[in-house]
Amino acid sequence: MGRFISAVALYGPKTGPVRELLAGVQARIAAHLGDRFRPYSLDQVHATLIALNAVPGPRTGSIVNEYYLTRQDRAVEMDLPLVMDTLAARFARPLRVRIGGWRRDGEVPFTSQGQHLYDRAFSAQGNAFVLVGWPAVSFSGEGGAGREGVGEGGAGRLARPLDDLRRDMNAAGLLHKYHARDTDVDNDLHLVVGHHAGAAAGDVDRVVTVVRELLAADPAEFGIGLSDVKIVAADSHTLAPPLYVSDIPADEAILRTLMD
Repeated sequence: MGRFISAVALYGPKTGPVRELLAGVQARIAAHLGDRFRPYSLDQVHATLIALNAVPGPRTGSIVNEYYLTRQDRAVEMDLPLVMDTLAARFARPLRVRIGGWRRDGEVPFTSQGQHLYDRAFSAQGNAFVLVGWPAVSFSGEGGAGREGVGEGGAGRLARPLDDLRRDMNAAGLLHKYHARDTDVDNDLHLVVGHHAGAAAGDVDRVVTVVRELLAADPAEFGIGLSDVKIVAADSHTLAPPLYVSDIPADEAILRTLMD
């Protein structure tokens, strides 16, 4: 695997509702799985906004965006100053995000990856435990119209600021990993809280249900401002240990050295 370089939210020390949410979820998992649970450190938990992964171009050898090359067979160089400007503009005002608050059988304003928000809010994906939240504006439609629909099952003109951010990055030579097609939508905020090692399937299913019920009854809402956004480079997709961590804007020369 190559080096992982990403624009991420919430990497590093955490306080307030975010810390309470993550610590509470990890405690519930540990209570059910014991030493079969391998939690991430709270500093390590993060939400990837978009990857800046780079690979050598097949003909010129110049550094190009990995996902444009692997998904569209296009060698596209990245405009790193424009990446930084786009992030700064999008997070000049904090983005409110909500995790939880949806009952199993309740109506939802949209689906995510074709799934009910109760199910998507927390799940075991392989051996990883994953929280998912969405911009609060996507539930209300306030703050301007987005593209038609939200998620595969959405209807109406609800705002999708995370999906729009990822689309905006096309102009800077970045293709989002989950935008293989023009019609693909990813307005999700994913946070991996840890993994399990050798836990029985029944135990994993039970802890997933416990956490989903916890989130349905006690959702968390918090803001993500520009100070909460970092550029992180590491040799692992877990971003631990980091090779480089920077506020926005990150140093272009350092990033290009890390990509080379």
